[in-house]
Parts: sequence; C-alpha cells; structure tokens
Amino acid sequence: MIISKRFRFEAAHRLPRYQGPCFELHGHSYELHVTLDLPVNAETGMTLDFFLLEAAVKKSVLDRLDHKNINDTLENPTAENIAVWIWDRLKPEFPQLAEIRLFETPDSSVAYRGSGG
Repeated sequence: MIISKRFRFEAAHRLPRYQGPCFELHGHSYELHVTLDLPVNAETGMTLDFFLLEAAVKKSVLDRLDHKNINDTLENPTAENIAVWIWDRLKPEFPQLAEIRLFETPDSSVAYRGSGG
C-alpha cells in the first residue's frame, strides 16, 4: 500500500550558486508530500497511524525549516537539496520511505526516491 501525507511550511532561502532573481533572499509557501510503501496490517487494516508520521515529520523537518531561513541549515538550499535533506532525516525512522515530493510553488516540484531511485 502506498500512503502519503501532505505538510505545509513557510521558509526563506537564497541560492548562492545561481545567477538570477533567486540569488536574492526570498520566501516560499512549501508543500511537502511524504510517501511510504507499507504492508497493510491484517489485524488493524491499517499501514501506519498518520499521527506517528505527522509527529516524526514535525520533529525532524518542520521544527527545523518552518518560518526559518533555510540557508542557516543548508549552504545551497535548492529544492533538490532540500528534498534530499528531508529524506536523510526521515529514512532512518521510516525505512519504507518511498518518495519525498517538495513543491516550491503550486506548479513547481521535485521528487526524490533515494539515491537508488
């Protein structure tokens, strides 16, 4: 079963290796989709309590990025690098992590499926 939970956070960043408008400090209303590939527990009929996923994402990701300057955490915070950073924080707790999808705008996103995907 593939399950996904959506999160939102506000953050600022600048792209120090980019020559263009995003070189300057600016903000985004990010949307994050965390997707897991899990078996259904025959007894409960569920894969995972969404509250457990929500608590882990809040602690490992949102508390570090929401309403922050992401450059304080990542030197070159492109959407691609942020997605990998999020993956690296969640994968140890959720080995069944299948995908991180990060939207910088409603029309622009990146998806990361781990170094092998």
